[in-house]
Amino acid sequence: MTAVKIDMDAVRLLMEEAAVTTILPYFRKLKTGDIDQKAGPHDVVTVADKASEDFLTPRLQALIPGSTVVGEEASSADESIMDALRRPGYAWLIDPIDGTANFAVGNALFAVMVALVKDGDAVASWIYDPIRGICAMAETGSGAVMREADGSTRRLQTPKPPSLAHLSGAPNLRYGDRDFAARIAHRMDKTAGVMILRCAGQEYLAMLDGHFHYAVYNRAMPWDHSAGCLLITEAGGIAKRLNGDLYRAADKPFSSPLVAACGEDQWTWLKKDIFDA
Repeated sequence: MTAVKIDMDAVRLLMEEAAVTTILPYFRKLKTGDIDQKAGPHDVVTVADKASEDFLTPRLQALIPGSTVVGEEASSADESIMDALRRPGYAWLIDPIDGTANFAVGNALFAVMVALVKDGDAVASWIYDPIRGICAMAETGSGAVMREADGSTRRLQTPKPPSLAHLSGAPNLRYGDRDFAARIAHRMDKTAGVMILRCAGQEYLAMLDGHFHYAVYNRAMPWDHSAGCLLITEAGGIAKRLNGDLYRAADKPFSSPLVAACGEDQWTWLKKDIFDA
C-alpha cells in the first residue's frame, strides 16, 4: 500500500471530540448499569468505552480509505480482529479509554490512545489526557511533541538519569509470569522508587516528562502499548522485550516482558541488575 500523509491534528481533534461527547459526560456520573465486567476482577468496561470506540472507528477509517480498525472493545468480543495487525497495510489501533478501572471509580488517571500501524509497526501515535487537555503525538522519524491545553507545543526528549539508583518507574507485574514477578520484586530497592498508575497511557506520559524513567509490562496488548512505545522511541527512549526484540504492534501479547525506558543505557541497567541478576 502506498504511504499516506498523516494528518496528526485531524486525529487529535477526533480524540478531543470523542472525549467531550462520549467520555467526560460520564466521568464521575456512571451508574451501576453503566459498568460491565470483562475477563477478570480488574478488567471492566463502561458505556463510555463503547461509545468512544464507536465514535472513533468510522471517523479514523475515513481518514485513510482502505484502512482497518482494531479497537479494544471490538477485539475483546472477537479476537480475530487483531489479525489485521499482522497483514500488510494500514490499521488503526484504538484504546477508547485506557485506565478504565480508574475512570469507573472517578479517578482522573485515564487517557485515550490511538496508533496508526503499517505492516505491523506503529508509524504514528497519540495519547490524549481529557482532564488536563494535553496530547502527546509522534510520527516515525519526526520526533515527539506535546500539545498543551493552551494550544502551544513543545518537543519531547526523555531525561537520562545517571545511574540505576536514580531510576523510578512502574513495574506492572500483575499479569503473566508470577515467578518472574516474584524474582524481581525484592530487587526494586536498587532503584529510586516505584509507582503504579493503573493506566499505561498515563505512565507513558509520565515517562515523556521525566517523572518516570521506565515501565515494565508482562501483558502487552497492542492498544495499550503501541502508541506509547512509539512516543518513547521518538523522544529518545527505547521500547524492547527482555529478549532484546524491539516492540511491535503485531507482537503476541504474552511474549517476553516489555520494558520501555528513557534510554538504551537505562534499559540495559534494568535488564542486568534487576531482571537478569
